[in-house]
Amino acid sequence: MIREKNELLLVRLVLGTILLLTLLIVPKFSVLAKIDEEAVDKFVKKDITPEEPAGSDLAVVQGVTKLDSKRWIQSFAMDSRYYYFIQMTNPYKGHLRITRVKYTGLGKYLKDHMDLKYFGHGTNLDCSVYNGRTYLWTGCNTRSGSTKTRAISCFPYRKGAVLYHRGAKYYKIPKGKNGAYVQNVYPAVNQNSTRLVVRFTQNKKQYFQIYSLKKGNIINPKKPLRQVKVSKTAGDFQGFDLYGNKLYTIEGSPTKVFLKAYDKSRKFQPTIIRTINMAKKTQTKRVIRGAAKLPFREPEGIKVLKKGRIHIMFVSFRLTDQSCNIYKVR
Repeated sequence: MIREKNELLLVRLVLGTILLLTLLIVPKFSVLAKIDEEAVDKFVKKDITPEEPAGSDLAVVQGVTKLDSKRWIQSFAMDSRYYYFIQMTNPYKGHLRITRVKYTGLGKYLKDHMDLKYFGHGTNLDCSVYNGRTYLWTGCNTRSGSTKTRAISCFPYRKGAVLYHRGAKYYKIPKGKNGAYVQNVYPAVNQNSTRLVVRFTQNKKQYFQIYSLKKGNIINPKKPLRQVKVSKTAGDFQGFDLYGNKLYTIEGSPTKVFLKAYDKSRKFQPTIIRTINMAKKTQTKRVIRGAAKLPFREPEGIKVLKKGRIHIMFVSFRLTDQSCNIYKVR
């Protein structure tokens, strides 16, 4: 009888502990969920690309383009027929998705995709074209549980394909000509597919190594034509490109409204395009104020086209249901 009472008391104690933990924990998660919901609803109205007012420093090139939701857009590239967008599908494993988009006019477009497993963060996506064939370039070869890239890779786009760790060609990048191999590497290609630049960071510096690009997919990683070293950007780094003797970078965070509602620990940084003149060894910066009515409004990628025309992308709408918006910088 005493044993049965003790067992009954033990059961009641366990049930009481579970109930107490539930009362303590569940409201906490409910509050967090409510905060997240409020952060989304507070700044989301309509998923559109607002018209730019007269005097804006931007002009709309391609309005709202919806990709798969719950995947974070990181960069874009384009050839003469398609746009290509890269998204993180699992930020803890380095899984990415590339969506190919063909615009058909009047806000309509066709899309398909391929997946990249263990490729990294997708910080920069670019493409080279040789003999009518397009090669996509990005970072690759992460370890499980990491998004830190250990090489760069290129591959042709193949609808529905899945690549693991790397594409058909990949290159480990040494620092300089004979240095140790570096990590967190990403490529960009100049407008006529004759030069490739690789960016990596070390000791609060960012390095850009320029290579001769042959046949759209061949470089000699131990023979850089030039290395440029500049201070690391203060804001969230969002992409880079190469045009002639100039390097272009873009940085910036989402809107103040979004950060205030969602993550008060992050400091707002305006959208800034930096231009690094390698010949003159000078650097200039330009704050981009256009696209002011976009909700969320985070810069993700920069491309420099013929005659130095600059295109940039802002993602918008909401954190987990983002849209692409492409602009020309005036």
